[in-house]
Amino acid sequence: MACCGALTRMDLVIIPAGVPRKPGMTRDDLFKINAGIVKTLCEGIGMCCPNAIVNLISNPVNSTVPIAAEVFKKAGTYDSKCLVGVTMLDVVRANTFVAEVLGLDP
Repeated sequence: MACCGALTRMDLVIIPAGVPRKPGMTRDDLFKINAGIVKTLCEGIGMCCPNAIVNLISNPVNSTVPIAAEVFKKAGTYDSKCLVGVTMLDVVRANTFVAEVLGLDP
């Protein structure tokens, strides 16, 4: 795997990889692209740093985390305490949107 050199001995891997949602793109379209990226990266993590904590930011997080979990299960490296989906960006966006609608400072 080409990325093994970068991943070897990593304790923490943060995956912000993926494409942003473009106008006219459905969440399904976004998922198809980002799921493939997440799958490939997690295969590398499973091989090169199987004990690392993985923070997954790639949207849609509620769908890409299960993909990562399945990849790690297939590799025999899954640990539910080491796979985290980070949704803070979505929370900040939602808070900003609501604040704008209500005329408040987010």
